[in-house]
Amino acid sequence: MGIILAIIILGVLVFVHELGHFLVAKFFGVGVLEFALGFGPVLTRIQRGETTYTIRTIPLGGFVRMAGDDPTMMENGGVADSEVGGASPIEGTQEELTPAQQAMVKDTNRWFLKKPYLPRCAIVVAGPLFNFIFAWLLAAGTYFVVGLPVVGEGPVTIGSVQPGLPAQIAGIQEGDRIVTIEGRQVKSFGELVEIVRGSGGKELEFVLERPVGEFAKQEPSARTYQPLTVKVNPKAGVTEYDVLEGNSNNATYRVGITLADDNVTYRPVTLLQAGHAGWLRVEMLSLQTIRVVKALVTGLLAPQKAIGGPIEIIKQTAASADRGLMSVVTMMIFLNVTLGVMNLLPIPVLDGGHLTLFTIEFLRGKPLSLRFQEYATRVGMTLLLCLMVFAIGNDLRRVFF
Repeated sequence: MGIILAIIILGVLVFVHELGHFLVAKFFGVGVLEFALGFGPVLTRIQRGETTYTIRTIPLGGFVRMAGDDPTMMENGGVADSEVGGASPIEGTQEELTPAQQAMVKDTNRWFLKKPYLPRCAIVVAGPLFNFIFAWLLAAGTYFVVGLPVVGEGPVTIGSVQPGLPAQIAGIQEGDRIVTIEGRQVKSFGELVEIVRGSGGKELEFVLERPVGEFAKQEPSARTYQPLTVKVNPKAGVTEYDVLEGNSNNATYRVGITLADDNVTYRPVTLLQAGHAGWLRVEMLSLQTIRVVKALVTGLLAPQKAIGGPIEIIKQTAASADRGLMSVVTMMIFLNVTLGVMNLLPIPVLDGGHLTLFTIEFLRGKPLSLRFQEYATRVGMTLLLCLMVFAIGNDLRRVFF
């Protein structure tokens, strides 16, 4: 079930991204030969007007193939009837052009690379932009339907315990309620954070109440608890969390727990308020993704902790499905934002790489040489392939070791 759900979610993400490229390309009069979900051999195809719509074998991406998007066509000044702009062994080629597509490819006014600088940039940036817009719509829609989450006062119930961090080491478990820390009554999660972060790393005495029986299957009103006291040593320098919060230069002490849903209520909001809250969420996730990329580049964050591949996505998607629809939507918001940010990185073959090359060409006042573009494409493709191999290897390491 997790694999099927992950493929569906990835398919939606890719569809939204490629739809952005497709619609804006159409708007600027660029000929679109193919709109594809997946790579490799074609599973099914539908012909509508000038464009072929395909679903391909490998469900790990997609593409919009446009007339005149291959720099060699610009160099040669034309194209044979059997050729397709942008065809590549990885994407999978289109075996034969329709008569309408042959006419479209011959019309250089319909070529992508013949368009001015700004239309080309708009077509390229439309993919990531549609991912951001879709994430915003999902977030805003969720807030409007469910409400804005509000952390209330009352006993702090633990929702999850992060492996390897002080809370787990001390024996704290999901469902435990925190009564006092160092004799101070804890009335909210904010107070808990304040105490832990102000501890300076010294040992803290937690007085807890532990539910009797299986916490997840009990209604809050039906739970019974038994008292428990544990010693916890807050830890600083948990790099991945410091990076996400933007606290890389400060000693931030943590114990590694999150809040249970018991402590969260939802406040109804207007459509305008939901839209604003959705925008703030997309902005926050974008900043977090940028911080992670920066930390990876500077060596602050180990790639083994931050990079995951298709197996990790399937694993996380399956886990979100077990927690319900809200978790699945949360996962989709996160993946859309991540895909949008990553595609804007200035790496050749990514959207950000195309923007970079177009801008260099615009500033020079003349096209980049075909040799330079081919070299940049090879470098970018090599980087992406190495990243994919590393990500899959990372996934396998997490599964088996």
